[in-house]
Amino acid sequence: MNDTFAPYCCRGCRAVHAILTKAGLTRYYDLRRGPGLPPADLESRRIDHKWLELIEEARAAERGVTRVELDIQGIHCAACVWLIEELFRRHGGTRTGLMSINPALGRVELRVSPEFPLGDWVDSVEDLGYLLGPARSSGVRASDDLLMRVGICAALAANVMLFGAAMYLGLREGPIYVLLNQLSYAAGVLAVLVGGSVFIGSAFRAVRRRVLHLDVPIALGIVLAFAGSTYSFFFASGQAAYIDTLTVFVALMLVGRWLQQRMLERNRAQLLADDGTQSLLTREIKDGVVRIVHCIGIQEGDQLLVAHGDLVPVDLRVLDRTASCSLDWIDGESRPRRFDQGQTVPAGAFNLGERAFTGIATSNFAASPLVGLLGQDPATKGDGPLATRWWSRLSRFYVIGVVGLAAMGIGYWWWRTGEPLLAIEVGTAVLVVTCPCAFGIAAPLAYELVLTQLRRAGVFVRVGDFLDRVRSMTRIVFDKTGTLTTGMLEVSNPAALESLSEREITWLYSIAARSAHPKSVAVRRALEGHPAARFIELDTKEETGYGTSAEHDGRELRLGAPGWAAEAAAAGGDVVFAIDGDVRVALHTDEQLRPGARAEIERLDAEGYELVILSGDSQARVVRLGVGLGIEEGQCLGGRKPEQKAAYVRAHEPARTLLVGDGLNDQIAMREAACSGTPAVNRPFMASRCDFYFVSPGLHPVAQVLRASDTLAHVVRRILAFAIAYNLVAVSLALAGLMRPWVAAVLMPLSSLITLAYTVMMLSRERLQWRS
Repeated sequence: MNDTFAPYCCRGCRAVHAILTKAGLTRYYDLRRGPGLPPADLESRRIDHKWLELIEEARAAERGVTRVELDIQGIHCAACVWLIEELFRRHGGTRTGLMSINPALGRVELRVSPEFPLGDWVDSVEDLGYLLGPARSSGVRASDDLLMRVGICAALAANVMLFGAAMYLGLREGPIYVLLNQLSYAAGVLAVLVGGSVFIGSAFRAVRRRVLHLDVPIALGIVLAFAGSTYSFFFASGQAAYIDTLTVFVALMLVGRWLQQRMLERNRAQLLADDGTQSLLTREIKDGVVRIVHCIGIQEGDQLLVAHGDLVPVDLRVLDRTASCSLDWIDGESRPRRFDQGQTVPAGAFNLGERAFTGIATSNFAASPLVGLLGQDPATKGDGPLATRWWSRLSRFYVIGVVGLAAMGIGYWWWRTGEPLLAIEVGTAVLVVTCPCAFGIAAPLAYELVLTQLRRAGVFVRVGDFLDRVRSMTRIVFDKTGTLTTGMLEVSNPAALESLSEREITWLYSIAARSAHPKSVAVRRALEGHPAARFIELDTKEETGYGTSAEHDGRELRLGAPGWAAEAAAAGGDVVFAIDGDVRVALHTDEQLRPGARAEIERLDAEGYELVILSGDSQARVVRLGVGLGIEEGQCLGGRKPEQKAAYVRAHEPARTLLVGDGLNDQIAMREAACSGTPAVNRPFMASRCDFYFVSPGLHPVAQVLRASDTLAHVVRRILAFAIAYNLVAVSLALAGLMRPWVAAVLMPLSSLITLAYTVMMLSRERLQWRS
């Protein structure tokens, strides 16, 4: 814990605590019951509320109560729900309307009257670290369908086991025996149709793509075992042999699949839904009227208005006298840049100026670099857990082995006895007892437990097969601005402020607090906590690209660039506070490292990972930061454009590269790397296009996912070892003709329970060594 923020883990937690205390909302901590997840630094967020303006226009056009659906990011527990509901009540929402929250979907539904201050409520919620946006997600989850199938198949399995118990305990003939036998077979048919179809369909699609994953042997086991039971029921003994075991197996496999799907959906639901460029909005000036329009309709020559904090969607020629923009998404440079009239602001820049500026689009939106940078969500490409090359090879060997053993058993017993029905019964027994129960349910449970623990640590995995892929990474490529650093500036010589009098500190704090310029924010933060740092009324004026000035008690106060703030430039320092042209203090600002970044880099280096910094910032700045962190100078690469970043990853074993970045300029390179992650949960598009994202203030989540992957692999290997040992015993009994339906009905659930108990024991919170 950083002593600067004690007893808080980071600045975000301290800021939120202050807001909750001031508003009388400290009951949140009583309801939370345990440590929560830290919010992102509230001042580093860029919030775009153009979507809210459209909703307000729609509300104004309607009369009476209106229905508003919003997506919400950041809900973690019941305390979050209470907090948002309490803010709704305090804004008068409960008097004339109602609100419902679905944390699983990340969805808020409001029914409010025209008098309800929707904008104020949204601001109050987002002041606490949450993010709101228009409802874009469909609200339909694959796990809901799976859960329904689990319920049906579990009920079928329970009934079939009851019927089987009666027959195993002595019921051999009579009308009740016939009825139970027929009901068991019918239930087995329903289980295969309802539950087995999930795996059969998945296996069929995989085979068509010439890809093998674990669904293939599961589907093969279901199909062949059902075929054997069907043959026995219609053409042999009249009894649906092993149908009870098959029905239980289908139910257990569905539980495993539901576990896989549930946590990934919860992690994805933590983010605002993202439909890429379709959701981008901008302000267009047409016939003297400002309208909010979708960016996809922008044409060359259109006049756009870019407000404070807005994203520039296309290359824009500035019409105003000046504009101040940040290009950190483009080149990694966190300091704002000044654009004069006639100059072109590149697409992907953000307006950091206090005032809006206008410009002319120099191209259609289809030609904007943003279209190429906003790539496909990797979650749409993955097959889920247990779908990597290693699992594909295992599935291939498993399928070949099972089919070969079953064929060998049928051939041997047919040759030995001359009875094809007995031979088929032996083959069916082999197929039933070798169904991959151990890792069909225990392995998904292992993934579920690891994902849950990562989630509690503030790490959210979005793509199912990520924990399998990341285990083979040997190189970690970091972006600089916003990844190794927080993306914000800090005063590197705060001791210089001690030379100021208390009155001067009050003046300096009041000027700095009125400006959103990153250097002014750094100065204000450096003064926080000082007794004299109080906000007083000042008439300030900000000059874009230079600084902020004010008149007070007949004296001129200036905070900004040395050559502008003072008559004589100060020796050293990139921001100066001057009174009547006389320098009072010269300050140095530099990028703020993430908490514990140096220790985490040293730890990753000690574990043998090759570490690289790949940034659009200047080479000198990248080398200075990288060497300070202990990274070799030759591995600190600056001045790289997005295409150059992608080319580097492509040329350096992309299959073994994990890239961690936070800007649009990292998107192309992320698509080349095998794995990707980001801390940029409060920036549009980034987290929804990475394999994982993290909300913790430091860099330790990167090491956590790597160690979690190793721990998971260790447990899964032991699960597979148990499965192999179990199959050796069970197959030996089946091939020897000693396997009976009741033995299979006991062995299969028993083996599953043993592996589940072992998995829970090994992955309990107390035993996980990778936890921070």
